[in-house]
Amino acid sequence: MMKIKLIPFLLFLTLLNACQKDSSFEVHQLSTNHLEKPLGLEEKPVFSWQISAESGFRQDAFRILVGSSTDKLEEGKADLWDSGKIHASQSVGQVYQGKTLEPGVRYYWKVMVWNPQDQLAESQSSWFEMGLTEDSNWEAPWISHVEEGREVPPLTPAPYFRKTFELSEEIQSARLYIAGLGYHEALINGQKVGDHVLDPALTRYDKRVKYVVHDVTHLLQKGENAIGVVLGNGWYNQHTREAWDFDQAPWRASPALRLQLKVVDAAGRERWIYSNRDWKYSLDGPIIFDGVHNGESYDARKEMQGWAAPGFSGDSWNDAVEISGPQGKMSAQVMPPIRVTGRLDPKSSWEVNDSTLMLDFGQNLTGWANIRVDGPAGSGVKMRYGERIYPDSTLDVEELSRFIWTGDTQTDRYYLKGEGEESWHPVFTYQGFQYVEVTKSDLEVELLDIQADVVHTDLAERGYFRSSNDMFNQLQENFRWSFLGNYHGYPTDCPHREKMGWSGDALLVAETGLYNFGLSRAYLKWIDDFLDEQRPNGDLPGIIPTSGWGYTYNQGEDPERGYGPQWEGAFLEVPWQLYRFTGDSTIIRNYYPAFKKYVDYLNAHADGYLLNFGIDDHKQLENKTQGPFLASAFFYYFSNILSQMAGIAGEEQDRQTYSDMASKIREAFHIKYYHPQSGIFDHGGQTAQAVPLFVGLVVKDQEAAVLATLLEAIQEKQGHINAGVVGTKALIQVLMRFGHSELLYEMADKRTYPGWGYWVDELGASTLFQNWDGSQSRNHIMFGTIGDFFYKGLGGIQPTDEAAGFKRILLKPSFPDDLEWVEAGHQSPYGWIRSHWKREGERIRWEVEVPGNSSAEIRLPAELTDELRLNGKQVAATDLVSGADTAGPYIGLLVASGRHVLEF
Repeated sequence: MMKIKLIPFLLFLTLLNACQKDSSFEVHQLSTNHLEKPLGLEEKPVFSWQISAESGFRQDAFRILVGSSTDKLEEGKADLWDSGKIHASQSVGQVYQGKTLEPGVRYYWKVMVWNPQDQLAESQSSWFEMGLTEDSNWEAPWISHVEEGREVPPLTPAPYFRKTFELSEEIQSARLYIAGLGYHEALINGQKVGDHVLDPALTRYDKRVKYVVHDVTHLLQKGENAIGVVLGNGWYNQHTREAWDFDQAPWRASPALRLQLKVVDAAGRERWIYSNRDWKYSLDGPIIFDGVHNGESYDARKEMQGWAAPGFSGDSWNDAVEISGPQGKMSAQVMPPIRVTGRLDPKSSWEVNDSTLMLDFGQNLTGWANIRVDGPAGSGVKMRYGERIYPDSTLDVEELSRFIWTGDTQTDRYYLKGEGEESWHPVFTYQGFQYVEVTKSDLEVELLDIQADVVHTDLAERGYFRSSNDMFNQLQENFRWSFLGNYHGYPTDCPHREKMGWSGDALLVAETGLYNFGLSRAYLKWIDDFLDEQRPNGDLPGIIPTSGWGYTYNQGEDPERGYGPQWEGAFLEVPWQLYRFTGDSTIIRNYYPAFKKYVDYLNAHADGYLLNFGIDDHKQLENKTQGPFLASAFFYYFSNILSQMAGIAGEEQDRQTYSDMASKIREAFHIKYYHPQSGIFDHGGQTAQAVPLFVGLVVKDQEAAVLATLLEAIQEKQGHINAGVVGTKALIQVLMRFGHSELLYEMADKRTYPGWGYWVDELGASTLFQNWDGSQSRNHIMFGTIGDFFYKGLGGIQPTDEAAGFKRILLKPSFPDDLEWVEAGHQSPYGWIRSHWKREGERIRWEVEVPGNSSAEIRLPAELTDELRLNGKQVAATDLVSGADTAGPYIGLLVASGRHVLEF
């Protein structure tokens, strides 16, 4: 086959574009800092847009206009910024360069786009609204129901706060800026503000406090108004004694409220309502207990009808107490909120005894029970939540209680008011469960209905995978349930037993998560949490956020050090993958100094460029790979990544420095761990062989020997996984990278222990488990790295480092013999990428969709390309490029945007 150089290859793409005339195109999907119309923006705006067009479209130029009103979005009238006509094809990550933006003000923008034929299209206008960007913007004091100064905050019922005020004019707009810690629910004139739950997200409150911005224009009225806020303990006053010491956190205090309400009347006059000592509070409300680990208790007899509406008599309420409050910087919560995203009915139920009913929802989920009951006043309904049952069909919560040392575990209580049908669900806690045990205190209580509300950070869907393998389809669903159930303002390890932000879990599934969900703003919030936890010397803990726990790993060889970069390195891995998936280089530039500080910390505590601390390959069954081996390998990996980040950040000297450091780590690693005569690293197990290949430690002429030993290690286990969570991630990536997708398919498809198929077929899994045998937690994400294979290996959809954000896409699927078809898609910043293939007799029909203003490089194994047809026409050899990568010989073809059909 003729080998063609790159320049003619690109010329072919240009010709392909030229042959397909653009008759029309539309500019849409405008986003600011990865959100559509964000409220509370505090950083410099970064603009992106998408383009719908006929095949072959390429943006030739753009112009961004930003104004103080929609009237100021015309050429020559933009009063904030007119970028001018910029000849560039990028339609993501364009940074605002205009005038200073004022706190709390809404601004409008649009973009004009030209194609190579100088045809023009203009978007509709969009907007973004700034938050309270300066500390001086916060004039309201913190208030509470408890005086400060108590060493241990008292455990009280939930405090209810209220304030009434008059508005003499019609209202033009109103914004509520609220930080209610630990959790809050706000009402205006008796109506709930927004649809969020469990606000605000957990942070390290002595470093950063999240406030939430709501547009409440529609809730206010001319005349008398009332605002009410009820506070839960949340993580701010986490009172349960547990393994991670949040009950001893340095910030711990009684619930507190800071609130500012800005009202603009019809004449444009501003009025501010502040939380202060003029507010009233009561402890006589119905939420008599709440705890993030324990549950919530609610006494409906204590309900105060109309407590947050005008006309309520609050004469018995007390004056609020002004306090200094937490010391953390006020920071807008600009990310998808936690919401109730769905509701499930029980799949089955059975009586345990006369007073106890067990419900099985058929799905391991995160949320709470939503009940309707009828019964006498004072009678109670207790709900205990769990994810498994004993052989006698009673609830098993033993494992879930292992780290919770005081109080109940996942238990809600409701006490009836006795006035007919009543409904309730908790608001200041959430549970992880499949089963709910419901116990009535009185046989007269009638359970009318019980459903399960699904609750998690409301992440947008960004991908799909389905195939002819039903077990794989179930695994894809299991990943989605586990990932969403483990996102509540930050990524957690499990939603029941711990709720901890273990960094290693998130590091491993960052890619799979980004294929499936819109995670940009959620992940950026978590990266800020890393900043808050990073010590001056660069050190990081194993959980983020933390109470101060996790900076050391006492089971390691150096008990003064932590979990190692194979865990804490999520600080670099998550933003690196976020950059690869979004193309937004501001992510790298903004955080680069902190990334550098962490790698420098590792270097400062290395001995001859190797580390002697860190967690081992977690959950490996045998041949356990030790922490120092993994830590040293990931020290190399992140030194290399930091070198690339330095180039993006414009730090050329650093780029060379960290590249040189990586070379020295590689040399030291080989001396200590590699046996060149046998091709074996360390003990030669699956993890020991896969990790060096994954992170790039193996020099080119030794890759074949190391790979061969890895394949032998797999064969020794009859094709079963014999690796922990780190090794499994590495194994999947290596087998894809080196062209062994058929073997990887066979490993992934095994239905016997240990393996994903065993979970699904034998244990009936509806989520991902912590252990291969199904013991301990049954809702963990760390083995979810198999999702990388679904999207990258079978669907073949991959970003490229050279053109991040899918500006240029690599489409390189594999076609295992036992699969009949695959459909995979990912919504990139440029639009939907789709890869659908199916067998038709002896041939394969592959339909691809490339979004507007991007292109794709298609790679097919050389042996599969006989009689290759593109869009019904035979592809000439002169239009192909032949080459070889780590997976072997391939033929390549560049295609422009649009839908294409390949047959071979």
